Amino acid sequence: MSFTTLVPAGGLLPAGPAGDAPALLRAVAGAAPAVLARGPQDGVPFADTALRLVLLTALAVVAGTGLVRVLAGAPGRAERVVAGVAALVAVSAAVAAVTRSGAGPNAWTLFLLAVTVAVPALLPGPRPVLAVLPALAVTALLVLQLAGTPGVAPWFALDAGYAVAGSLAAGAAVHLVTTRTDDDTRPARVRVLGIAAGTVGAVLAAVRLAAAGPFTLTDVHGTGFGRAALVTVVAPAAVAALLLAESVLGRRAGNRVRADEVRDRVRTPAVLAAITAVGAATLLAALPAPAPAAVPGQALLRAVDLGTGPLTLAVAPMRPGLNLVQLTGAGVTVTGPDATMPAGHGDPGAPAGYAVRTADRDVPFTARSGAPGGWALVDLPEGTTSITVTAGGLARAVPVDVGTDRGAPAGATGADGPECLSAAVGRILAGGDPALGPCPSESLDPADVRGLRGTVRALASRGAPGLAIAGDVSPRSRAAADVVRAAAGAAGLPVRPAAGPDDALVVVSGWQHAATTVRDTARAAQTTPTALGGTYLAPWLLTGGVLDQSPGTLLPLDFGPQEQVPQRYVRTLAAVAPGSAPSLSGLRAWAATSGETYADPAPSLYGAAPVSVPMTADPGDHHGAPNRAAWFPGGAVVRIGSALDTGDPAGPTP
Repeated sequence: MSFTTLVPAGGLLPAGPAGDAPALLRAVAGAAPAVLARGPQDGVPFADTALRLVLLTALAVVAGTGLVRVLAGAPGRAERVVAGVAALVAVSAAVAAVTRSGAGPNAWTLFLLAVTVAVPALLPGPRPVLAVLPALAVTALLVLQLAGTPGVAPWFALDAGYAVAGSLAAGAAVHLVTTRTDDDTRPARVRVLGIAAGTVGAVLAAVRLAAAGPFTLTDVHGTGFGRAALVTVVAPAAVAALLLAESVLGRRAGNRVRADEVRDRVRTPAVLAAITAVGAATLLAALPAPAPAAVPGQALLRAVDLGTGPLTLAVAPMRPGLNLVQLTGAGVTVTGPDATMPAGHGDPGAPAGYAVRTADRDVPFTARSGAPGGWALVDLPEGTTSITVTAGGLARAVPVDVGTDRGAPAGATGADGPECLSAAVGRILAGGDPALGPCPSESLDPADVRGLRGTVRALASRGAPGLAIAGDVSPRSRAAADVVRAAAGAAGLPVRPAAGPDDALVVVSGWQHAATTVRDTARAAQTTPTALGGTYLAPWLLTGGVLDQSPGTLLPLDFGPQEQVPQRYVRTLAAVAPGSAPSLSGLRAWAATSGETYADPAPSLYGAAPVSVPMTADPGDHHGAPNRAAWFPGGAVVRIGSALDTGDPAGPTP
């Protein structure tokens, strides 16, 4: 997918210079992808990530000590001990992985254990060079983990080369630090190997970093992935630099004692740097990769970590001037300008609430009727390179690029901005153009025309005394109101300025105005009969923020929200942007981009009502909290009756 997003927690894709697939894990732990396959920000315990780190780093040391035998010859006692300890650590980590997974050992597990143990077992023998053979097998397993599947994972050659270079650098450094001999011929060869391996590893990692990101300095130093990627460049370069310094300084030393002092001071840091290089590469596959660089005019969607769990940040239209910023996630609870942090986060004296900081100004995230999460309207002048999201005492910088063109779609930052952003997110989910494009509120979709006509005809056929229209000033709402009036006139149904006791109320405004209208109508009906003929929503108001304002609302839809294609969109949205609410505009954009079809020939009326069913409960919540990713959190949207008569020549009749 080519989207401007960090694929966030729960849906994060492992990424490179060290891999994108837990191949070695599957080899070791059978069908247990949860163990070691993901990192702490994916909800996997820290112990699993640490176990994976230990396993692969130890394998690199084992592989390296075997591979260098071609140049190094027979190892000394200290080197054999290091190789044996590394093999013991690797075997222990592999067994622990199998135990944690609950899967029994398979052929791959036994193969891993055999070749890992074979390397130190062959080192004391008469032909230690034979250890190269099992070392090659261990290296191949390491490559599978750090670089993914050949021909499938992108950048496979770079990642595989880094795995091999890391193993050779580790083996060379271990040999040099454990070898003391007056004959410098073989150590000199190994030193050259270490310098070459470190240089190649640094170059490969630098190319990977430049080509695949992070693409901004903010993400390089401000994210765990960026810092780990930077270490994959610096650590092997340090190995090469230290070993080169040993060679140069050793020659300049006046005597053997001085040369030995230089060697002792240089070789131990070289070993640590080599192990760190492999460890950082291992961590990259477990850390969430930052989003690609922000592009002017394209909606930005990425994950942020403020200590409350995975949060999703969206910014649009990414142009100079006013931009709408949304923050969603399980930890985001906003009720208005004075929203507070969840308990347990932030310093007692820190400012409460979530906010976005631009320059020297903090703009709080507040609630918007009809839309989930927190919202902030911020002014981003030309040249703005980052914004900072804060919560209590925590802050995270997010790179942005608004460019110089001030042109933005109408409605992108107004009352209909959340729906406009939802449509952009739908395209992003399908790998489409992240540019905001025309907002849905700027035009009336033909499918919505049919739905509104069918609704008015159904009201007339059921003997409704009249109807009232609740709209706003958007072009779509005005066009929809005209459609309703025309259909009501054709059916002989009076249109009133306000809904009477037995009239129906047809809501054709945007989310924000609709949520307020539905809520106020329901409250008024508790004391005075109001719109007892029912509250009918325009199709685009199919979103949780509107439906949960009052029980019993109805709306015409040409698809079932629980059908396969709409649910696939809902699941994708929940995985990529936790806390975001599905919407009809988002579904339409996602389906149009991905080529999915889901619409029936004619619309039908659907009713939204609170009900406790498994599909509306959050699977990760054990207290029965509504699933915010559902079409109607805490309720269901079900079909009522047959297809509507839309007035088309081939349309159905009730």
